Amino acid sequence: MPDNKEAEHGQTDPFALNISWCFGFNKEVGVTNISPNSSKKLILYAAGHTGIIYDFVNNTQTLLQGHTSNITCIAASGNKRWVALGDNGPDNMISIWDTTTGTPIRNIFDVGGVMSLAISNDARYVAMISSLNNEFIIWDWTSENDEPLFRKELDANPQTFLTFNPENSSELASNSLHEVIFYHFDEKNLTVHIPDLPEKDFNKPIGNFSQTAFKPGSTEALAGSKDGSVTVFDNDGLAENGAFKRVLKLVKLIDDPITVVTNFEDLVAVGSKDGAVRFYDSQLRIKNWYGTFDSGCVDSISFACNDKNSSEGDEVVQAIPAESTLTAEPFVVTDFTISTSESIICHVPAKTNKVKKLLQEHDDAVKAIDTHPVSNYIAVGSYCGLLKIWDYIEKSEVNSRAFGLGNEITEVCYDKIGEFLAVGFYDGTILILDSTTLETIQGGEFCHAKALITQLAFSHDSIFLAATDLDDTTTLIKRTSDSENEWSYIGRNKAHYKSIVNIIFGIALDSNVPRLLTLGMDRNLVEYDILNSTEDNLIVMSTDKIEQSATPVSCAWYPPINKEHFLLVANSEYKYKLLNATTKRCRKTLLGPTHGSHIQKIVNLGYPEDKHYIAFITEDKIGMTTLPLDGNPHNTTALLAHCDGASNVVACPHSRFLFTAGGKVCRMWEVNPEVLHATAALGGSGLAPFYQLLEGGKEGPLAKEMEEYFYYSQMRSQSVATTEHRKVGQYVALEEVPNIMRALGFYPTELQVQDMINEVKFSQYVDTGKTVSEVDLETLIKLYCNHRPVFGLPLYKVYDAFSTLAGAEGCGRIDRGLLLSLLQNKGEHISEPELAEYLASLLELYGSATNKEDKMSSVPAAEASTTLEKVLPEVIDADMFTGHVLGFMPAAMAE
Repeated sequence: MPDNKEAEHGQTDPFALNISWCFGFNKEVGVTNISPNSSKKLILYAAGHTGIIYDFVNNTQTLLQGHTSNITCIAASGNKRWVALGDNGPDNMISIWDTTTGTPIRNIFDVGGVMSLAISNDARYVAMISSLNNEFIIWDWTSENDEPLFRKELDANPQTFLTFNPENSSELASNSLHEVIFYHFDEKNLTVHIPDLPEKDFNKPIGNFSQTAFKPGSTEALAGSKDGSVTVFDNDGLAENGAFKRVLKLVKLIDDPITVVTNFEDLVAVGSKDGAVRFYDSQLRIKNWYGTFDSGCVDSISFACNDKNSSEGDEVVQAIPAESTLTAEPFVVTDFTISTSESIICHVPAKTNKVKKLLQEHDDAVKAIDTHPVSNYIAVGSYCGLLKIWDYIEKSEVNSRAFGLGNEITEVCYDKIGEFLAVGFYDGTILILDSTTLETIQGGEFCHAKALITQLAFSHDSIFLAATDLDDTTTLIKRTSDSENEWSYIGRNKAHYKSIVNIIFGIALDSNVPRLLTLGMDRNLVEYDILNSTEDNLIVMSTDKIEQSATPVSCAWYPPINKEHFLLVANSEYKYKLLNATTKRCRKTLLGPTHGSHIQKIVNLGYPEDKHYIAFITEDKIGMTTLPLDGNPHNTTALLAHCDGASNVVACPHSRFLFTAGGKVCRMWEVNPEVLHATAALGGSGLAPFYQLLEGGKEGPLAKEMEEYFYYSQMRSQSVATTEHRKVGQYVALEEVPNIMRALGFYPTELQVQDMINEVKFSQYVDTGKTVSEVDLETLIKLYCNHRPVFGLPLYKVYDAFSTLAGAEGCGRIDRGLLLSLLQNKGEHISEPELAEYLASLLELYGSATNKEDKMSSVPAAEASTTLEKVLPEVIDADMFTGHVLGFMPAAMAE
């Protein structure tokens, strides 16, 4: 069975999620043929931040991992054993690999971003042009010295291409659109020379360079241009070294722009915009050309290593093409590979002259992915209008359909038995295809939506298809005839006023009736009455506000591991919430993953023996969590999935594999839950993981303070002033929990208080029919860790709130009366006496903390309000409110 080659090199799966295969590649980087001899057929290309060594004969991939940003450059030595990869991200680096084992040999960090990269023919030197400051840097990477041999900031345009002279490793050339630069170095000196471009002498413009190559067997260099000509450079007559070159002549080769210039032995190979590859001799006379690719502009040409020891049979020799000359001699080159602007990689076994298309990948962003519910297929759609079906076990293409430019695919979804494949488009069109032939079924085109289709979902019985679009509207389509596969439009409804983040079908309790719900960034969970909806009338059954300040970002049905049926919701404040599937009320709040950004999407992973997991993606990572959820961070793992953003995640039916989409790449991940269990065990059991979430750990001040408040609350419930013998036990009254939370610096809203109390109060109700009225210290610690804000309350949010309330003309200052009115009437309601009491307590108007409660209880509300007017200025700004009222130390605001 085809797979990646990590197992062959003795590597095991070290993580709970391991990349198994990559679909797609970075066409801007091109392809490098690294076949070392005639018996091994290997190419190297980049897929996002991963290098891929693809054996296209055995259909295997070796993954070169380690970069955290998209790979921008690839270079290979003359014998194809050593390759260098470079990226241009924040943690940029150059990595050097041994292709025979797929092993990293050397990493060079913080190089300033790699704009162009080259490795010498003898593999001794690695050179690059930095994108940070257009600096030329060269290393002898085989030495133990980490410092470069030379570095030189170039006074020139950004150099987009760099190459070594294959016959002299001390000479290099680079170019931008407007100049060519030559380099020469020895043990002591680096020479950099930019030749003049004497346009007057040639009576025509010189420039628009694409690539530069050294002509084999001479001191000349050739720079290809967008006008189809090459500029020939040669050593100046008085040159000290090969860096001092001048323009010798201009030679018009073709009419189309030249995009690639390289060499093979004594030949010069030229790729062009018309998709052809031409070969020239040392006098730039045409020898042969390949104009049959029909795959777009040629972006790269790479030759296999010349295997001089290989022997060819008579049949192969007879198949060698003839030169395009009068003598028609045999034209002999090694196999070569090209990549094109249409994301196509072609292989040319030159001795048989038969072009083979190795890969045709997506030329634009990939977001639409879904797995077949029965077969080992995954559907991948992209903004270039290409839909491909892959067998992800055999790693082979099953079928494809090109909808063409202007038909951007934004979403795909299989029905629950795999008979149909729904496809959503950028213009709002929805097509229902036969999942086998990919042909649109009769009457399967629906154009009711007028904006980009964001999500598609089929009901469990494959009778209903629902869609959401960028206009925050839900569309419902129904299958009206099983025998003839007829589908009809039911209706649409704009039930949300902000973007819809999830559409989900479920099954009503104790029945087989489908339910349809949508979750929006407006914090509303909407359920539709799909059975009673009629044409052009999609009925809303209920609308429930499920968040107060956080924004819901994804939801999924919680696996049936409890007697109670839950809907799992993730929000923007790094929390999970379990909602009762019937009442939509919050039953539990839990700490979610905190891996750089909040969750974008959740999917369920079901395993035999009642093992359940969920997988998720954040902005750029993929993760996995063991169920049941309890807030233990060690039950979660996450890895970088797509450095340029993860846009989707789906699971295969047996949950052995996950698939993520991001950029132009789809990644296949093998799931290894045993590693996750082992990692969780290392984090400790019981309260140990939760103590680690407290500042200072179990022996830290926060844990000690929490324990003191726990016992103080028991004393408080028995009256602090009593002289009677107090009883200290293992439990504290449930109503004391909010006071303890506030004492610890967590100030929950009234809704959050109610959620905490209900979470504990009804925690055993489904099992025992009884409510809980007390909590122990363990429950209190878990409540605190799961409910408190992950990153606290930054002061800049207070400043932002004042700016919003004050408006554009207020300059962050609010009238006292307006502020008191807003505090009473916006958000959670606060009565005037309550507001006066709270502010008086904060301002300590009636004494210190030891006696102010008794004093305040006897103060009339009118008197308290009058006192507040005296102590609060007429105009209040954020500094005054945070420092004087809330008692926070004034600090410079930092993001």
